[in-house]
Amino acid sequence: MVAHLLGILITYAAAVALVHGVHARYIKQWQGRRRAVHYVLVTSNHERQVEWIVRALSLYALLSGVRVKVTVFDEQSNDRTLAILQRVAAHVGVELIVIEMDEQAKYQLKHMLRNTRKKDDRSIYIDLRGGGEAARIPYW
Repeated sequence: MVAHLLGILITYAAAVALVHGVHARYIKQWQGRRRAVHYVLVTSNHERQVEWIVRALSLYALLSGVRVKVTVFDEQSNDRTLAILQRVAAHVGVELIVIEMDEQAKYQLKHMLRNTRKKDDRSIYIDLRGGGEAARIPYW
């Protein structure tokens, strides 16, 4: 009787170990394939819109399960755009990078635009200085 009970316990422990091993392997593979989207925004005096845009991207990341990275290039804003972005950066669920536009930033932006033409790059360039570009932002 003890031998039968011991056999059942060993079989149960082997099944638990097998399920944990398969689950760990599945999680590792899923994280490797996890999608990420990079939004590159160009702003200039957008204090009324920028917080809502970042929050819309955060909602998109939350609801779709997609990692979202946002890089904001600000071109000489005279309003509170930068202050709002820095305040929001700590509270949203996206990786937010704010860069003030200078000559080096313009070169970096051109380099990013060149890379967005590659098929494996998932970057989306949105210039908010022009009209109608904000419509490409999900949940906006």
